[in-house]
Amino acid sequence: MSQNSLNPPKNYSKSLQYIIFLLFLLGPLTGNVINVLFGVLSSYFEVTTDSVLIAIPAFMFPFAITQLFSGAISDVKGRVPVLIVGLILFTIAMLIATLSFNLEIYIIANVIGGIGFGFINPVLIALMTDITPRSDLPKKMGYLGASANLGVGLGPLIASQMILIGWQSIYILFIVITIFCLIYFIMVKSGPQKVSDDPGIRTFLTQISIEWRRFVVIIMVISAFLIAHTYIAINIWTSKILAHIIDTTIIGIVLGLAGIGAAISGILTGARIKRKGVRIPLITGSLVLILSLINLIIVGDITHPDRFIFIIPGWILAGISGGILFTIITFYSQVLSPERRGVLAGSLTAAYFIGIALVITTLAPFSNMFGITGVYITILIISLIFIITIIVLYISAKRVKSSQGKFIL
Repeated sequence: MSQNSLNPPKNYSKSLQYIIFLLFLLGPLTGNVINVLFGVLSSYFEVTTDSVLIAIPAFMFPFAITQLFSGAISDVKGRVPVLIVGLILFTIAMLIATLSFNLEIYIIANVIGGIGFGFINPVLIALMTDITPRSDLPKKMGYLGASANLGVGLGPLIASQMILIGWQSIYILFIVITIFCLIYFIMVKSGPQKVSDDPGIRTFLTQISIEWRRFVVIIMVISAFLIAHTYIAINIWTSKILAHIIDTTIIGIVLGLAGIGAAISGILTGARIKRKGVRIPLITGSLVLILSLINLIIVGDITHPDRFIFIIPGWILAGISGGILFTIITFYSQVLSPERRGVLAGSLTAAYFIGIALVITTLAPFSNMFGITGVYITILIISLIFIITIIVLYISAKRVKSSQGKFIL
């Protein structure tokens, strides 16, 4: 197997890094535009807002499940071939979404899009590690985390403006970006990674089996699942409740600010990990997450329009905490097992997006019984469990030696 994480190509094209960042931003961008399309799509398809909610798990479940295997496949078959397959499927999905004339066709597009991007997302993380010197890895994971969280915020912001032209224009933009990246990878043909000498199903299953039996990997996966029920849950539920109360453009702007905050905090976290390690960002991110939820709980019933201004600080703080904590987990996914980084990247992102797909289902009973305040209190409890889990991850990872004989930060 390749040791490119230790000795990556010195002169590998900078354009490849920019393509990776662009695509890593595109996934959350696609998945989160729905946060400001609830009202528009319910009117266009003549269905209820709750019916449109099915688009979230329709995209997220196939997206998550595909990632359980796509990262491992890329360890065996190579990164670029897997990316090309994913980009083709995703382009088809975005075209179907653009042409959708009813909710059922739109849901089919989301399912295909989830499968397509499932072949892309974890492979991007592993590919970035392939071309990055170990000393720069925390910084690059910070940039990747920034790209993802920027997409979470920019998706609704861009969508809130483009729906003035027509909601289909959003998906046309995604098609243009995807085709551009597809052409790039077809021209590249191969990446810096050396694939396995035995690229069969047996090798693929062995790679997965080895990693999924490690305690530190299980804890990493649980952390990724739980974090989706923190800042992402805040985004989804707050947007849903405010869909017909606050103007879509305003919601998009706030989500955009939260995304920018997450992006900046992700970059700073990567730089901090490189210099001083994980401990301080872990403490900071946890405290900011708790503060954001305390703010939202104190505000109370946000269905009153005059209270909207008071939830903005909590919403933005949630984004900042996500930028810090998601970067930490992503960093661990790439240093715990350098030779099987695709497996770990896939396991991480699969758990994360399964968590997102379940956010509506798991929190709906609390919304029905106690309203949005009950949802925020539940998220606070989940956040405390998440913080305990990521602390266990931090302690466990410190006991793991890298392939260079050094302990993980």
